[in-house]
Amino acid sequence: MSRFAITNLGWVLPAGTGSGASGLTDPNLLDWVPEDNAALAEFSAKPYLNSVKGYLDPAGSYCLAACSLALGEHDGSQAHNRSGIATVTRYGAPQSARKFHEQLVGKGARYASPLVFPHGYANTAGNLAAIEFGFGGPHVVLQGRQDVREALDFALTRLETGEADEMLVAAYEATDEIGLPDGMVAQNGAIAIRLAAGDSAALLELDRERLWGGPAPDLDTGSVTAFLVLLQGFAQA
Repeated sequence: MSRFAITNLGWVLPAGTGSGASGLTDPNLLDWVPEDNAALAEFSAKPYLNSVKGYLDPAGSYCLAACSLALGEHDGSQAHNRSGIATVTRYGAPQSARKFHEQLVGKGARYASPLVFPHGYANTAGNLAAIEFGFGGPHVVLQGRQDVREALDFALTRLETGEADEMLVAAYEATDEIGLPDGMVAQNGAIAIRLAAGDSAALLELDRERLWGGPAPDLDTGSVTAFLVLLQGFAQA
């Protein structure tokens, strides 16, 4: 069975921002309560990007920064046609969707911001990452209650078939209590990993048998927590 290397990990979480192997073992990253999301209220992806963004939903901001951290010294000024990306989110980008709707109702269609509108889609964060880093390879965005392992499985398949030489897989959430069903909570932020085939230096090795060998991670607090639980579980196995 083909084995692949997680060569780097980047994260933007209420507990902090960082990259590298410590993300696979630090229990503090999972020590979260809903009030901690306030720590990301003023987060900006600007220091992590080469381009200038006129507007970013927090979902895009967290996702882009986590991807940048996972890529490390990746040169975003060049096209990387054999690099792909898979992103997964349970709730998408409800803050911008709500913001645009409020403008539409309050000001009318003529004055609702066209800059905000596209950032209310769940797929915008992953699409922006592909554009920002020049990725021209396979690309998928998953939203909803599906198992976060589906995004990893997509990436592994693309590497196995030779359609890509590297894949980013990222999970992100950026919601608030207004945008959640009563009684639901979600950890905001983003986690991204860089997957490669061959003999790349590995923080962790992964294959499909290992991926699907355990129970599905719990989605109760969103895809970010589920993805982090999964990765730290791999590291401890």
